[in-house]
Amino acid sequence: MKKLYKALIEVLYFIYRPVFYVLVVVDTSILGILTIALSFFDPTGNTVHYIGVFWSRLNLFLSGVGVKVHGKENIKKNQPYIVMMNHQSYYDVWAVIGYIPLQLRWVMKMELRKVPIFGLGCERMGHIYIDRGDSQQAHESLKVAVEKIRNGASVVFFPEGTRSIDGNMLPFKKGGFVIAVESKVPVLPITGIGSRPILPKGSLAIRPGTIHLYIHPPIEVTAYTQQNKEALMQRVRDVIQSKLAS
Repeated sequence: MKKLYKALIEVLYFIYRPVFYVLVVVDTSILGILTIALSFFDPTGNTVHYIGVFWSRLNLFLSGVGVKVHGKENIKKNQPYIVMMNHQSYYDVWAVIGYIPLQLRWVMKMELRKVPIFGLGCERMGHIYIDRGDSQQAHESLKVAVEKIRNGASVVFFPEGTRSIDGNMLPFKKGGFVIAVESKVPVLPITGIGSRPILPKGSLAIRPGTIHLYIHPPIEVTAYTQQNKEALMQRVRDVIQSKLAS
């Protein structure tokens, strides 16, 4: 009976997937235009951020994906963070935007700026584009991130830089840790579990499921410098890994 149920779900999702992707294009376009329009009255991006929250929750709902957040008590009100999370699926983005109660700004690859409406909408919302192939531009983007943090926003990094194919964490990149040390803002580690089966890297075959976000206690960075930031990188990695291994 269980196998029959799983087979039925697969068939239903096979039929529904094209409809879902059309719905995502439509709601992204409508909400993107709304974001661009309202952003002229909201230079901080703090209000239009909630359009992003709605967009994320809507698309999670449309794809039959639930999110459970553990450890919200580790988030201190009115405290900005450098949010660091492992990366297994595009669904990580919707889960974090939709359900982590912070004013979030993302450091995004420059290629996404070219996506019609979406790219400009994200820029007007206050997200930060970085060109990894241009070290000078990348440095300027990181400086922008530091300023946003000092103005009260939390900045999100996937320190692996890309999605893991098998669920095992990839080596961490240094950019987010450079910012953490420079800004002296605590790192908030988050372990995401469950997104990879929903939409693995290299696939468009979405499936229903539940994503669990485990928010760990913040890590203070005042004891770290640019010279010993590798120790901070390892500490954050160990914390995130602790839930993946459990």
